[in-house]
Amino acid sequence: MNTPSKYVGGDRQALESYLIERKRRKEDRDAEKSESAKEENRRKERKEKDRKMKPDKSEEKKDVTAPNYEKSGKLTEDRNTYKGIVIKYSEPPEARIPKTKWRLYPFKGDETLPTMYIHRNSGYLIGRERKIVDIPADHPSCSSQHAVIQFRLVDHVRQDGSQTQKVKPYLMDLESTNGSFLNNVKIEPRRYYELKEKDIVKFGFSTREYVILHERTEGVMETES
Repeated sequence: MNTPSKYVGGDRQALESYLIERKRRKEDRDAEKSESAKEENRRKERKEKDRKMKPDKSEEKKDVTAPNYEKSGKLTEDRNTYKGIVIKYSEPPEARIPKTKWRLYPFKGDETLPTMYIHRNSGYLIGRERKIVDIPADHPSCSSQHAVIQFRLVDHVRQDGSQTQKVKPYLMDLESTNGSFLNNVKIEPRRYYELKEKDIVKFGFSTREYVILHERTEGVMETES
């Protein structure tokens, strides 16, 4: 520490007073910087909170009259990241792993491709971004995060009219560029569409088709647990 020359060999009390005053000024400056930093953090937190509280204009009111689909309201942005990539989808609270052994049977023209067993997880992300997707869709017309197959625990009416709950598969398009197709009909993005046995799913302009079946489907052999 450099002491002013006027105190060298001079009044000890004056020197001590100078050092105390210097220390006090430094503490005042440090306190001022700390308070400024805290205020800046509070401002950023308020800004972030206001951003998150803004309503998503893309959300629509739930369509209770739709026969086979239901709006999820669970898409997120900027909050779900994996391997440095922001995921466009987050599983809903009703997500469940199914007990029924569902499968996807892919076909490319007349060629039968390997069977995909989709009963082990509650959801499967589909798209071209192989770092994060569960089911790759490499056709150029497919988006990086194109669609998702989601198993959900939902209300179900038995044949005798009684009510229960059942885990069912649903398809959702994640606002892909070229769309997703259920039985050759383009589906709306950000909505759940129930997948039923023997339904056919396509993505973008790819000729690849996926037929959804399970182990109790007539003619399907049980080969995978």
